[in-house]
Amino acid sequence: MNTLSLLTDMFRHMAWADALVLSMISDRPVAERDGYILDKLRHLHMVQSVFLDVWCGETFDPCVADGLDLRALAGLAREVHAGSMRFLESLTPEALERVVRLPWSKMATAKLGFEVAAHTLAETLVQVPEHSAYHRGQLCARLRELGVDPPMTDYIAWVWRHKPDAAWPESK
Repeated sequence: MNTLSLLTDMFRHMAWADALVLSMISDRPVAERDGYILDKLRHLHMVQSVFLDVWCGETFDPCVADGLDLRALAGLAREVHAGSMRFLESLTPEALERVVRLPWSKMATAKLGFEVAAHTLAETLVQVPEHSAYHRGQLCARLRELGVDPPMTDYIAWVWRHKPDAAWPESK
């Protein structure tokens, strides 16, 4: 398996896992209205969106998910995941080595207290699914606190299921 196909699988898994969690939340009113859950979902999908915009050379909007309800967040997630797949399909192995300048790197330098290192497109492509998995874990922990048995979203669970496509919740 080459790097591009592995990254593509990571993004396919991320879409599947995001859709699974969104579907579970949308089926449970106690979760759908929970402020913590909505805030985490807004953050998770905002980050996915702004990274895609940076990769594509577009102007990014850090407020893209602000105030969105669950249905609108699911729509944003679906659009961003489709755009991410189109972006990945356009890449060559050589493109993965290009340095990506993240507009928020200076802010990170100030917050962390050291100069952040340059990073490649491949490294930022790994960051997004990793960041998303971290926050999906937080969402699943919150679901458990609300009495909801969360879905198994591990990468290996996706592989065991024969790598299905995302099944997004219905938009209303």
